[in-house]
Amino acid sequence: MPVKIIDMDGAVRFPIINKKSRHRIFGSQVFLSVSLALVSGFSFASGVDNKSLTETDYLADIPVVISATRLPQQITSSPVATTVISREMIEASGFVEIPDLFRLVPGFQVGLSWRDHHTSVTYHGQSDGLSRRMQVLIDGRVALGTLFGIVDWDRLGITVNDIDRIEVVRGPAGVSYGSNAFIGAINIITREPFAEPGWKFSAVSGSRSAEQFSAQYAHSGEQFDYRGAFNYFNTDGFKGVNDESRSRSGRFQGRYHFDHERILDFQLGYAEGPWGRGGSGSPLDQAGEKNAEEQYGNIRFTRVVSPRNEWHLQLGASKSCEEDGFDAGLLSDLLGVNPLDVPPLTGGQPDQMLKIAAFDYESSRLDAEFQQQLVLGERLRTVWGVGYRRDDVNGVSTVGLRKRENTETFRGYGNFEVRPADKVLINVGMMIEDNGLNGLEVSPRVGVNYFLSPGHVLRFTVAESYRQPFIAEVFHDVSVRFNDGSVLEQIQLAPEPLEPEELRSYELGYMGSLLEGRLSLALKIFREEFENEIEFVANPFHPEPLTLFNPGSIYDVNGGATEITGAEFDLNWRLGKATRIWASYAYANADQHCQPGAFRCFADSDATPKITGSLLASHDFADGWQVSLGYYYLGEMNWIFWGCDQALNCDTPSYDRVDLRLARSFRFNGANLKLELIGQNLGGDYFEFNRRNRFETRTFLRASLQFR
Repeated sequence: MPVKIIDMDGAVRFPIINKKSRHRIFGSQVFLSVSLALVSGFSFASGVDNKSLTETDYLADIPVVISATRLPQQITSSPVATTVISREMIEASGFVEIPDLFRLVPGFQVGLSWRDHHTSVTYHGQSDGLSRRMQVLIDGRVALGTLFGIVDWDRLGITVNDIDRIEVVRGPAGVSYGSNAFIGAINIITREPFAEPGWKFSAVSGSRSAEQFSAQYAHSGEQFDYRGAFNYFNTDGFKGVNDESRSRSGRFQGRYHFDHERILDFQLGYAEGPWGRGGSGSPLDQAGEKNAEEQYGNIRFTRVVSPRNEWHLQLGASKSCEEDGFDAGLLSDLLGVNPLDVPPLTGGQPDQMLKIAAFDYESSRLDAEFQQQLVLGERLRTVWGVGYRRDDVNGVSTVGLRKRENTETFRGYGNFEVRPADKVLINVGMMIEDNGLNGLEVSPRVGVNYFLSPGHVLRFTVAESYRQPFIAEVFHDVSVRFNDGSVLEQIQLAPEPLEPEELRSYELGYMGSLLEGRLSLALKIFREEFENEIEFVANPFHPEPLTLFNPGSIYDVNGGATEITGAEFDLNWRLGKATRIWASYAYANADQHCQPGAFRCFADSDATPKITGSLLASHDFADGWQVSLGYYYLGEMNWIFWGCDQALNCDTPSYDRVDLRLARSFRFNGANLKLELIGQNLGGDYFEFNRRNRFETRTFLRASLQFR
């Protein structure tokens, strides 16, 4: 039986096996080959008798994803809508920063930036500046922060050029990844070392003092493949906003093949650099810099017991910190009073120096996982696993903790893929998770795929997902404190224990292959019901000695609810060998139910935009020339809480933008050179995330040089 491998477009192909390439077929690909061989035996994708299949059918591209169920599946067998951002799409987009790539995905919103050049990436809105309801993986490593459950996109240790493809699960994925994957999952898969061996350099220069530089070396040997990289990124951010970012990062990843049955994968990384902080001119919001640092390591051992039995053991660790504190001055000076007049104002506290720090903390994570994939018969496959995670945090200014606090999470999961009839495929999965704070929660999912005819599939899925609050939400206590740690004013806090958020989702989908396979279309009609959402609620009656920021306090409490009904589609059309079009569109009608004083309902618009869309077209000319054009639309929406400006205008108007990219590739003396001229927003200015962030026309020049 020939062994298949996944190419950079997420397709499966049959390679020629020789001495040099044999070791590259790692465990999951061997399991994949057996799984799909069984699949083809009873025609998973087409629903036709395998006797009618020809050699051409077997050699054709078979789109495969692994993120929906943790099983390698043809995308038509996935129980939930999944979008693959291929390498071809990434290059055509001309995007410089990784979060922008999600503008290509139906129903996604990207907000750059709320503060400190932090980017929010969310699905169906319902997010503030700290989007924390989606799992993000990089080559199997969890990239979410411990404290808030967010992604520091500037310090991932990879660039746009490093990405092979991205699998985006558009819907509850808690059944596969637990609480973090409440509304979806993003799986970033980087390029293999053997895809770009030798030295590679890339550089970007452009608007807002944008500078990006990357140097990497990759090696592919008989047993050991590895890549080492250094990246530098700098931007001034938006005009008039102190959100500049500078980051330096290094990453080393490798794969060691003991033999064809035992493989060791590992990643090591480090990132650091300052962010802009503050800038309103107030002594309590001083313009300056805060420093951030992140370290991580991940190791996975895979054992292929047999072509039908594969397991892996994975261990990951990470540590991050931010230094955001500064002395604002003596309270008497800030109030303009005599130091002796301070105690009556503060309930007896003498005059002291004030400590201001919204995000000042240290956190760490340890994550362990065991997983096994099994082929149990010609019509049954399964994956199951158990995991353990420990999160530690120390941060007085953010969570009011003077000593380290930790939470432990235990999880067990499983998914069965069974085919009771030739045209019916059923996926049944469940995740059981206990984080020690809120007890045990169960996230189930059932999906039924019906193969109407070759190339046409209907899907119906029901899922339920829970999101456990992160440490920062449970212990949230952002306060103005004296240097001795005593509280002068509580700005935001969680006054009582928080409960998990809950989501029920119903999805009806269609996937079709038209025009002799040159056009693929995916449609989705959905309804999502959010309950017990954690909201930010203003309470002006919260008792405190003094008011410097806001009267009373802002409470983090459960009680919000939202129903979203809508439809989405994405389209992939290959007009010819040289021309490609990708399109996406999403309509969402949200019905929000807020508590009195909830920031989410301060704005006239909903936290979920009614319409989002994208259109990307690319054409290859002769002699290495390529041109691509992108169009992106985001309807009016409200980025909760931080989307408001100083005048409390919380609505971000709708916008559309047009991007253009012109590229030329050269080959000489064993080297490849690519030059790209990129124009973003070639039209009028628009506001991004809030009305302080004016996005003007921006231009970039990117150069990549590969030595083989």
